[in-house]
Amino acid sequence: MPGIHEQVERSWHQGPAVIRRMKRLVHGLLISLLICQSTASQGEDRLVSEYRIKAAFLYNFSSFVSWPERASQHNDEFQICVVGNDPFGEALNTLSGKSVSGMPLKIRRLTAGAITDTCQLVYISESETKRFVRLLGKVRARPVLTVSDIDGFAMHGGIIRFKLVDNKVRFEINVDAAERAGLKISSKLLSLAIIVSEEKVNAR
Repeated sequence: MPGIHEQVERSWHQGPAVIRRMKRLVHGLLISLLICQSTASQGEDRLVSEYRIKAAFLYNFSSFVSWPERASQHNDEFQICVVGNDPFGEALNTLSGKSVSGMPLKIRRLTAGAITDTCQLVYISESETKRFVRLLGKVRARPVLTVSDIDGFAMHGGIIRFKLVDNKVRFEINVDAAERAGLKISSKLLSLAIIVSEEKVNAR
């Protein structure tokens, strides 16, 4: 039986309807992967396991989020940027060089308080808790997927916030913030998320 990649390649010669079905199949498989890998392993250090899973989530988010064309017009790579202390360690390094939307993935680690215009996905570390609202203000309405573990992150304008529920990695999504950034999030990803509303707060 041919593999998924061979089936997708063959479908290009069989019309748009087949392509759409194959995309749904691939998305379904990715959703299953997200669910299966979301539980932290009991056989390894809990924190290491948690951030290994979260690193995989960061990469898989790119399959369920669409960036506007302008976001990649001047980029030849897809950048995941970590602002502040990096909790992922080697887990993120293993993603470097993978393909996202036909572009090689690059991991960048930025100093505290810094966000550059070339980042398509920004993870804001918990070390930035006291200034994350100001950091979000720097990318407000820009095509940047913002992600963090910080409590209240999504309600304060961030797009995705990780949280642990019964030892499983889950996430909140602020759909208004995503829309403001010009990002389209797949309904399949939304179906796994906790949808939150935004609070109006003063910059910290």
